Amino acid sequence: MQVRLALLADYANVTAEGKLNILGTFDHIAVSRFPAIHPQMQLILRLEARAAEKDRSHTLEIRLHDPDGKTVFDIKGEMVPRGGGPGESVATNQIIGINNLALEQEGEYTIAVFIDNDLKTELPLTVSHIASGRGNPSALA
Repeated sequence: MQVRLALLADYANVTAEGKLNILGTFDHIAVSRFPAIHPQMQLILRLEARAAEKDRSHTLEIRLHDPDGKTVFDIKGEMVPRGGGPGESVATNQIIGINNLALEQEGEYTIAVFIDNDLKTELPLTVSHIASGRGNPSALA
């Protein structure tokens, strides 16, 4: 399986027709103090399974590492890609909600995505400190 899309956003959904809607993508969070709590974000993944990978269970693991390399959280789950015709690959959208994320320090965080214990992609998330009253308030945690 391959990761075709991976990003962070304020909100995402999938319509009944299978269209993926994404609002407010970002890779940077500015906070006025530490520790900080980011109330809500969503990790959006579009995964593609080849024909031989369909209709069987695959493990999906998401890890967030802080700037020191320590694991902040680890989410594990199972998925079974289905659909498509014989010999065709199939794509699936995964929207993973991350609520009340504790940010203990400034720096470069990394979101690692594993499928079947194989690292498929990493996303950077920069967390920076700004003085109160400066910057875009919607970007503040």
